[in-house]
Amino acid sequence: MNTMMRTLWTASISTLALVASVGVAQTADPAPAGEPKQVAPENHDGHNHATTNPASSNGVQPTTVRPVPTQVPGQRTPEGVNGPSAQSALLFKETTKSTGEILDTGPADLIYEFKNTGSETLEIQLIKPSCGCTVPEMEKKSYEPGETGTMKVTFDPSGKKGAISRNITIYTNSSSKPVHTLIVHSFVKPVVITKPRILAFDMTQKGQSQTKDISIYGRFEDFKVTRATTADPDVFSVEVIDGGQVEFEGETMWLQTLRVTILESAKPDSHRTEISVRTNEEHKPLFSLAVVGRVIGDLQLSPVRMTMGRLVVGDEFEREVTLRSKSGDAFEIKSVNSVNVVLDAEYTATPVDPEKRNEWTIKVAGTVIHPAQRFNAQMTVVTDVADEETLTVQMYGQLQPKVP
Repeated sequence: MNTMMRTLWTASISTLALVASVGVAQTADPAPAGEPKQVAPENHDGHNHATTNPASSNGVQPTTVRPVPTQVPGQRTPEGVNGPSAQSALLFKETTKSTGEILDTGPADLIYEFKNTGSETLEIQLIKPSCGCTVPEMEKKSYEPGETGTMKVTFDPSGKKGAISRNITIYTNSSSKPVHTLIVHSFVKPVVITKPRILAFDMTQKGQSQTKDISIYGRFEDFKVTRATTADPDVFSVEVIDGGQVEFEGETMWLQTLRVTILESAKPDSHRTEISVRTNEEHKPLFSLAVVGRVIGDLQLSPVRMTMGRLVVGDEFEREVTLRSKSGDAFEIKSVNSVNVVLDAEYTATPVDPEKRNEWTIKVAGTVIHPAQRFNAQMTVVTDVADEETLTVQMYGQLQPKVP
């Protein structure tokens, strides 16, 4: 039954993609000369924008046109583009195509047909996609007057969901219209959907527990989470609950619930773990989910995170947090430190009232010595309070190279 449903589903998706990609030929290109407005790319963290052009098995470098690095801001034309110089004219049969509805299980191919309608040789000088998940390929890059050709565009839907648009910019030697833009539309349906993708607990009092659920939906019948484990079993536990067949976002799916609990024995601190999830879905057999939470005891940090802000190499900085006892009891801070290569810093802890010693000011002062687009480190505070011997303060910000 499962195999039959998968086969029918795949056939339906393929049919939709084929129908959506068939369009009416354009008899003229109404876009004005110069570079057309591009479609803004969607956020796609984690995707590799680099492409390779390996040699063929016989050692000869293929003529497939590949994307090159993005144009430098302020540069009139990208590197490798000589600019318009010929009476050539690139005319695409269709400049916009759609894959239709597809699953995120594998790439989809689209074919764009074109013709050189000019009187001189057309040279394709550069092809630049807006995302590494969209890869264009051509058999060659020179076309004589009247010659036709095709461009194959492969779209990888991995990690995407819903309506997606990507664009491809093409630079030619045409003096009438040197720049063209192709657009790829797609509607991606993941085979496995997780809600939420990051589970965040509210603050939990020391000695108490708290439970929250993560819902995992599978698209095919009898979808199961076969195993779920946490990387920090001393703080978190996880249980798999079978939810059976449900309606989700207007479709029939199969639900598995991960019941995650912060344990009563968890010590006060900021906690983070990864839950490894194994399923019987062949296209997504293993993935991980992030869980974060904070257990609070007698000691209270304010603020609980240290924001470094925007800094450049060479900048000096000073930040501070306060650690106090809610009960009013005196305590000692034994040490404060952080291990990172970005900051050259000193860490000090001073009691606000040297006699009461129930509130301390922790200061970090130093210089930025290395660049990093995103800075994320931990400051460790060691105290003499039982079950709160070690507390962590998250330090984060954006650090950039110093501009000459």
